[in-house]
Amino acid sequence: MGLLVGLLVGLVGLGAVGCRGRGGALEAPAGAVAFEGRYNAAFDDGITTVPVRMVGRAPGDVLDQRLFGERLGYAHMVVLVEVEEVWERRRPGKAPERFVSVRLGEVLVHELPKKTLPAQTLVVRTGDPLPPDLRGQRLLMFVRWAPGQRPSYRHHLMVVDDEVVALVRAMVRHAQGAGQLGGRRQKSPRKKK
Repeated sequence: MGLLVGLLVGLVGLGAVGCRGRGGALEAPAGAVAFEGRYNAAFDDGITTVPVRMVGRAPGDVLDQRLFGERLGYAHMVVLVEVEEVWERRRPGKAPERFVSVRLGEVLVHELPKKTLPAQTLVVRTGDPLPPDLRGQRLLMFVRWAPGQRPSYRHHLMVVDDEVVALVRAMVRHAQGAGQLGGRRQKSPRKKK
């Protein structure tokens, strides 16, 4: 029996050593500034399930346009993601918790912290159930670092169409050309050889 326990402990230890340094969950980089309450509305860990209309003056369109501008302007990172899975967890007497598993894609603003794996699971705070047809859809993920919180970032997900992605790319190129946007763009979260 002692040999079996020793063997199991050894295998677990080897597994832990083998995983060390491979990367993992998205985390705020060292030295990130604290999250301020004034960003709560823009980085609400929520989701916008329809593309933002960039033209239009209806009150809902104007609010969406304003929040889009705030998210883009104050994000520490903006990345295209693809939804792999959507689910919720229910516990008696508590509100359901909703989750989205995504695969990180092209980083449009700044860069991913080192050792971040492409597969991530995000908590989505919404009072409504997440639509099951989100699977396979492309979203923009706006991230603002929140060191000391768990997780160490706040986010907002937004369903996008090609027009909005092209607009974001053009705005990023313009800001970089004007020297107003630091950081580098990174094509994908995969390691370079």
